[in-house]
Amino acid sequence: MRYLFLGYADENAERSLPPEELTRVVRLHEAFGAEMRAEGRFVAGVGLEGSGASFTVRRSADGDDLVTDGPFAETAEQIGGLFILECADREEAIALAKRIPFSPGLTIEVRPAPA
Repeated sequence: MRYLFLGYADENAERSLPPEELTRVVRLHEAFGAEMRAEGRFVAGVGLEGSGASFTVRRSADGDDLVTDGPFAETAEQIGGLFILECADREEAIALAKRIPFSPGLTIEVRPAPA
């Protein structure tokens, strides 16, 4: 079964890290992706640009579209990246989520993603 691992973090806290620490965190996430490839679990993964580059498209019930700069929600945590990994079951997905390297304020949302 495929699972989506969606990483939310505090962009302001990440930006306040010294450059070498931020580089270290990014490298740890890249290494995690490489481990998942080596284990044959990796389906997809990507780090995202900051929320300042995002935009939101909303469609009303009457079909009007509204395009807004910025993320969907005004929160301290923003989506930073994702992995889609093959897991045997929910317990294995939880175990893998716990292996994703820490970054400031990191929360991992995990959802089944049937193929």
